[in-house]
Amino acid sequence: MIADGLKLDVYFGESLTVGGRLAGDVLMDCFEDHGVRAAALYRGIEGFGIGARIRTERFADLSSDLPLIAEAIDTREAIEAVLADVDAIVRQGLVTLEHSLLAVGDDVRGARIPDGVGAGARLTVYCGRGERAGRRSSHRAVVDLMRRRGAGGATVLLGVDGMYHGRRRRTGLLRHNADVPTAVIAVGPPRVLQEVATALPEVLAEPIANLERIAIVKHGGERLEPLPVIADVEGEDPPVWVAVRIYTRQSAHVHGGALYTTLTRRLRDAGAAGVTTVRGEWGFSGDEVPFGDRFGTLRSHVPTYTVFVERPSTLALIWPVVDEITAEHGVVTAALVPAYRERARGVEHGRLAIPSREDVLRLARRTSDPGR
Repeated sequence: MIADGLKLDVYFGESLTVGGRLAGDVLMDCFEDHGVRAAALYRGIEGFGIGARIRTERFADLSSDLPLIAEAIDTREAIEAVLADVDAIVRQGLVTLEHSLLAVGDDVRGARIPDGVGAGARLTVYCGRGERAGRRSSHRAVVDLMRRRGAGGATVLLGVDGMYHGRRRRTGLLRHNADVPTAVIAVGPPRVLQEVATALPEVLAEPIANLERIAIVKHGGERLEPLPVIADVEGEDPPVWVAVRIYTRQSAHVHGGALYTTLTRRLRDAGAAGVTTVRGEWGFSGDEVPFGDRFGTLRSHVPTYTVFVERPSTLALIWPVVDEITAEHGVVTAALVPAYRERARGVEHGRLAIPSREDVLRLARRTSDPGR
């Protein structure tokens, strides 16, 4: 199957409850009830939301409400069908939607990066945590494939709950964790990631792939293409929002602290709406060999994945902070977000109406680069 898809992301705190139950469990139940093809719940290690209070696993007194990201991908029709229930569940948090292309099974060989803003692409491949490709775990085999084909980088995120091929899978002491969803996220040139997609059936028995057009703004401190920003009017919802994602490693340090920690603090001080960082399990950047934690090392070398979503005018103001913090390390990408709703403490911003891909592309003709 190849179909127009939507990627649904939900950002919220792990202590959020719905009817006396944790919102993360309720969301995954919702995805299960609707038979969503692939979904995952990721536990963050640091971040803040609309209250601007940083939560981090580094300090016990600040780790009581760590950030979570729930992600779901399916056809546009399937995600639209679940959206009203998700909106009712998340009374405090952020919900976003991004256009994508969904490809499943052997059909991934014919998948092509969809039209969009930016010269780069993002490919997310879902597999089971314990799934094997020969003697290796499937997600590491996919990372090796991405590296051999020339992807700019890849990061593996381990879910703690989710959906895989329409069936619920979750971690637990007494549960079989083999099929708990794992996401392998790669960024790079569209041609390269299409070649990766073509070869996926050689590695995975039944791959699920999500393909998106993005801008790869920076890599290792080098500016590669402009940051896509669309004009908006203060006091009104913008026509689209922008998601900025930073891929680096936990051992990358800036100004005496971990890059993701320094970035979180500086973004809060600059007035950003929020940011979330998730620790990865395995990955690579550029020509380096894949990395993760290794015995005998004092610093963690696992990847980190940091994401924040802003209105274009605010992003233009805080971009110099991101540019400075990533002057030497990391891959920085940007993608247009056509639907965004944030709620907290009686405050509500945005909307969940989803314009067509064509409408978004027409808006994107007014891009600019505040970093120049």
